[in-house]
Amino acid sequence: MPFDQTGFRRHARRFLPEDLDVDLHGRVALVSGANSGIGKATAEALARLGAEVWMLCRDRQRGERALAELRASTGGRLHLAGLDLSELAAVRRFLVSEAPPRVDILVHNAGALLDARRFSSDGLELTLATHLVGPFALTVGLLDRMRRPTDQPPARVVWVSSGGMYTRRLSVERLGQREGPFDGVTVYADVKRAQVVLSELLAERLVGQGITSNAMHPGWAGTPGVQSALPLFHTLTRRVLRSPAEGADTVVWLAACPRIAGLSGGFWFDRQEAATAPLPGTRERPEERARLWQAVQEWSETRWP
Repeated sequence: MPFDQTGFRRHARRFLPEDLDVDLHGRVALVSGANSGIGKATAEALARLGAEVWMLCRDRQRGERALAELRASTGGRLHLAGLDLSELAAVRRFLVSEAPPRVDILVHNAGALLDARRFSSDGLELTLATHLVGPFALTVGLLDRMRRPTDQPPARVVWVSSGGMYTRRLSVERLGQREGPFDGVTVYADVKRAQVVLSELLAERLVGQGITSNAMHPGWAGTPGVQSALPLFHTLTRRVLRSPAEGADTVVWLAACPRIAGLSGGFWFDRQEAATAPLPGTRERPEERARLWQAVQEWSETRWP
């Protein structure tokens, strides 16, 4: 299977070692959900490359443990910010009081896969709030700190999506659904589809501003989140799951590789651009893309500048 560890190792044969032979000293990276799994592996890799890394973690206690571990293992400059991306008030507080004055890399990795419908204090379904609405509000709030002149390397936004989105077609109506049966896996896949489309929409609007936006699929990685949210899947596949570092490889590549600095609006898997809608009936209509752009601004109480 291309998504398991054997697929990664097969694909890795074509990787160019020089792509990540890079010094990120002077660059500032924000990584959400950085206390475990792919987020932690991403934070570690970027710190080893020399970046100053801000770990954005919902659970401050778990974040403190991860921060101590990564400081000890990398010797890098790492910081912790307690930030629950599902809460717009928390995003605003972070932007006002904690966010660094310059941001070069923004990795949207924080996630939630729920077994029942729950809502944020803003009245948003929690999967939607965590994966899409909060990250959009954070991105918009950081634009002034990320914009670069044409003679400088662009800042980069990276969205960690999921292969589950392959089976789903974008539906803004489903994203905003508040009642009826709830299937956490399906809701997760719907929001992950929306992430990929939103990344493309951002890329279109960021042309000429020195900021790129790309989404990626990490494959099947054995993370604490997968183990807790999908225990049966984890049990059946644990022998072939990718490591968190393997799942994070394309995230780090998108965030750091000089060769692809100007690429934007793509969807990537194992350092190769991938189709977003290979299955029949999963390509969204233009009017649904426009509907998503309008809805995410309304949900986030944010107006695109």
